[in-house]
Amino acid sequence: MSDTTELSERELEILKLVATGASNKEIAQQLYISANTVKVHLRNIFAKIEVTTRTEAAMVAVQSGLVPAAPEQELAADVQSDDEMEAPEPEAPPWRAYAWWGVVGVVVILALTAVLYLATRQPAGQVSASPAAPQVEARWQVRAEMLTQRSGLALAAYEEQLYAIGGEANGQVSAAVEKFNPNLNQWQALSDKTTPVADAAAVVIGGKVYVPAGRLASGEMSDMLEIYDPLQDVWESGARLPQAVSAYALATIEGKLYLFGGWDGQQVMDNAWRYDPGSDRWEVLPPMPTARAYAGAATAAGRIFVIGGYDGQSALQEVEIYQPAKEQGDTPWTYGLPIPDGRYGMGVTSAVDIIYLVGGISAGDREAALPSLEYIPSAGLWQEFDS
Repeated sequence: MSDTTELSERELEILKLVATGASNKEIAQQLYISANTVKVHLRNIFAKIEVTTRTEAAMVAVQSGLVPAAPEQELAADVQSDDEMEAPEPEAPPWRAYAWWGVVGVVVILALTAVLYLATRQPAGQVSASPAAPQVEARWQVRAEMLTQRSGLALAAYEEQLYAIGGEANGQVSAAVEKFNPNLNQWQALSDKTTPVADAAAVVIGGKVYVPAGRLASGEMSDMLEIYDPLQDVWESGARLPQAVSAYALATIEGKLYLFGGWDGQQVMDNAWRYDPGSDRWEVLPPMPTARAYAGAATAAGRIFVIGGYDGQSALQEVEIYQPAKEQGDTPWTYGLPIPDGRYGMGVTSAVDIIYLVGGISAGDREAALPSLEYIPSAGLWQEFDS
């Protein structure tokens, strides 16, 4: 029997609905997500449970006890159009982004908004008929300003809403939490974070937002993990980190949180830690080859890419890749293709296994405008896109 234990809570929800015969459109309406997002989830579900059709997926759901056996439901699942399993269309890909110190709040929103429009850009190498073509002009758009202008904030996306958490405003470390609805182009103030922090990051796992550590108002580093429930608008605490840290890189893969490097108040770090929400436990992993703070991290093709950063003296070009599947070997770390220019404090995100870098700081000139970059692991190439 295929194993469903690797599925996330969202994937289990979708698999249950598939077993009832719901179409992609019906699933999207019920879960308040886009049909394209449903397609992406189905691709991942099919790969994890090793099936190729909706009927097979429905059978796995029944065999696993997720839904009661019902022959008519299997038939209903089987009659869904094959068109629903085509490659996802380029619409509103899920956001996976955060911004570091030095990135002003409104600029962060521009960077994140770009991810939505990059998916609709022309294929690489294709030249438009006119440099002023509307589709080129529309790649970047100005959205509503944040309620609280700040830098060093944590950002996370959940159910197509963007959550901005903490950061620094007017020299004061903030606990503010605000939600952005891209469809309405509106910000909403939510319950403050329990502990104000800056130079922190956030990820979403199982419908909750995890914000580890960060720089406190006192200037010291925190070792606290705070967890936000978007549905209840409440905060709770998780297990403390192995060490107090800020300015780290953060990513998630297979339902676990990975934290890399950072600043402990005295030096940059090469640590790699993993947090399991199920057991509320931190685990120390083999360290990174290169110590760094203010780096970026993104997940693509089943691997975590730790990109750039600051080693205490210079901006880094290094890209190092963590592969959870190789933890039992000599080392789970390998080297990736360096970025063309050393930078830190940039916005980093991934969508459909493409990594995007926006902005950042170079050690030579803090005011220099760095080009926006994208990286496709399968092609092994960094290339610029419209800044």
